[in-house]
Amino acid sequence: MKYQPIKIIENQQQKLLTPAFNMSSSARCFGTNFLGRLKSPICSSNAEQDDHQLPKFEHFGEAVAIPRGPYSDATLECVRVDMMQNENKSDHHCHLYEGKNNILIVRRAQEFQMTLQFNQPVNPSDNFQIEFYIGIDDNVLNGTKIIISFDGSQTGNWTGRMIQQQGDACVVGITPSADAIIGKYYTSVAVIGSNGISRTQKDSGTDFYLLFNAWASNDEVYMPNEEERQEYVMNENGFIYEEESGDGRQWFYGQFVEGILDACFQILDDSHMPLVNRGDAVKVCRIGSAMMNSQDDRGVLVGNWSDDYSLGTAPTFWLGSDQILLQYVNKGPVSFAQCWVYAGTFNTFLRCLGIPARVITNFNSAHDNTGNIVTDLVFNSVGNQLELNERLTRDSIWNYHCWNEAYLSRLDLPADQNFGGWQVVDSTPQETSDGYYRCGPCSVKAIKEGMLGYQFDAPFVFAEVNSDVYKYKLNSQTGKTELLSVDTTYVGMKILTKSIGETNEPMDITETYKYPEGSSKDEETMRNAERTYKTHLQYDDEQGVAMTLEIPQERVKIGQNFQMAVVFRNLSEDTRTIHGFLVGSTIYYTNIQRAQFKQLTFDVTLKPMETSRIQVVVLAQNYMPKLGCQSNLRFVVTAKSMENNQDMTAIQIVNLKGPELAFAMSGPAKVNQEIFVKVEFTNPFPFSLHDVRMAIQGPNFISYREKLYSEISTGASITWIESCVPTRSGNTMIYAVLDCSVLGNVQGNWAVSVQA
Repeated sequence: MKYQPIKIIENQQQKLLTPAFNMSSSARCFGTNFLGRLKSPICSSNAEQDDHQLPKFEHFGEAVAIPRGPYSDATLECVRVDMMQNENKSDHHCHLYEGKNNILIVRRAQEFQMTLQFNQPVNPSDNFQIEFYIGIDDNVLNGTKIIISFDGSQTGNWTGRMIQQQGDACVVGITPSADAIIGKYYTSVAVIGSNGISRTQKDSGTDFYLLFNAWASNDEVYMPNEEERQEYVMNENGFIYEEESGDGRQWFYGQFVEGILDACFQILDDSHMPLVNRGDAVKVCRIGSAMMNSQDDRGVLVGNWSDDYSLGTAPTFWLGSDQILLQYVNKGPVSFAQCWVYAGTFNTFLRCLGIPARVITNFNSAHDNTGNIVTDLVFNSVGNQLELNERLTRDSIWNYHCWNEAYLSRLDLPADQNFGGWQVVDSTPQETSDGYYRCGPCSVKAIKEGMLGYQFDAPFVFAEVNSDVYKYKLNSQTGKTELLSVDTTYVGMKILTKSIGETNEPMDITETYKYPEGSSKDEETMRNAERTYKTHLQYDDEQGVAMTLEIPQERVKIGQNFQMAVVFRNLSEDTRTIHGFLVGSTIYYTNIQRAQFKQLTFDVTLKPMETSRIQVVVLAQNYMPKLGCQSNLRFVVTAKSMENNQDMTAIQIVNLKGPELAFAMSGPAKVNQEIFVKVEFTNPFPFSLHDVRMAIQGPNFISYREKLYSEISTGASITWIESCVPTRSGNTMIYAVLDCSVLGNVQGNWAVSVQA
């Protein structure tokens, strides 16, 4: 890009801003402020000018902008700046970012190169500098204005060097500081001469984005392992687990999709986060956690944990983050989300900005509303039966909950504690933190050690993964509660994330959050935690009879009958008579009851040391009418030993498996060659499905597309065929989803190899 330099002539009597003037109708003249920044146009190319017409002048106090002709002296001017996009993007691991304008994207704490072309060869006596600006009110003191000189002097923590000089061209290297502000920078080249300063005009072709750098050892997001960097920064495909067995949903992060990087920076702008804080990854994570939800700041996603999604998109229908973020940019908060949608979208935000991140699923995840790092469940005593009191039970245990981990060195915490590494960040709006619905970043290591005094939100995270479950019986006459039992193993049963590489296999990371139950280190952790919060109550659990609830090992399909068993073991030397009560309910994945569909009472007599099993048959005709779209069943069994009044409780969740989508292609996939993909679905239910939405998407393979079917009758099949042209060779994924008011979580994903 060639420039019309602006020359600032200074003397003791006056200051004249003298823009170079090209005698053509396309010329524009610009003023500058006292810092030399480009200001509003003085004259516009919209008005036709002949070869003899001069532009209008504008006064800036003492400064007067006037045209000038050819230089009488051989003054050095920068006439072209090449940001060397292709070379720099590849070196900075930014080559996958898509965009039509090919803007430079680089990472901080790593050198990038620029080529400067001048109007004449550069002499050793020539003095020029490169200036970078971010935001409007730029200032050298706060890092929003950067000046790089090549005369041996230096301002700020950015550095520059002359790599090569040949004739009128110079190749320079620029290294942003390791704590530089991330965002979009503007570039100007200034030549300092005896008569003043000549600056290049503002040009979008020399703008660039600066990101965090997981490859730089002095960046706070540095991750030493390359395999991990490729997974947690560069991988666009993810898997979010909803079953302990490893079942779940594929998720397209799409951090490199065109428009996503701009969307992520717009989120920071919408949060009104000061620019000076945007070099701090901890603060960026914390702001991002708040902005992913719209609870109190018109952030990205609107939560909805009901069955009514008529005013938006069902959470189960999203295939990935890119459609959500692009919709947010154009229309504001996006409806609707639940925890995996928040986590998937937040993961895109973090990876896009260069922060290593992954999605975590915690099974039997406690939500401690009372802030005592204990999960309290209250049961009503009704005759010889116990029923869960949902009104008095303020705490809850979700079937699973998804959050994110970001990899940070945590320079804000004491160095001797070594609390760097993976940090919990959670954008699902559960509890407020410093006035906003957000959570973290919180050191995973601090959680494991029970060190809950370090910011941010450690007590809440600790309760999610390691709180004890206290079960109480409410005395209806006195209104007081009596402790029934304490379960130290139920919460945080398993914590999973995706394994590294092109696989959907889960990686069990439970041990990173807590020590084995009952070990000496676990006991030390609990002591540390309890020193900060309440001391746990003591109770007597040696009462003779143990009760468990067994569910099928293989996943039950929606519409299928199945059996389960209540198992009693008499551990005493005495005969025990047991009266039991089972309640089956359909629930949301947050463990909130939707509707009851089964009640069963039973009695059993146990001889000393005897084990007895009560078989329970669950019929689809009972649960299907009350199922809802998330396919979760909860069974609560309460029982009483009549001889010694021992109360027992057991809870189990059955997650039903939905029907599957079938996929096929017309042939091998090749770059820039048309191919047809086919998705099929058959309705296996004894009722019709209405207003069925389907969507399909494949990165660099098939753009996002939707289709609506007004009805799919019982036993009927639908076939959806789409034409597509792959744009990049290598491995990719095809995602598809089907959703309607009575059926969710119908997904399909297929790995595809595209040949060059």
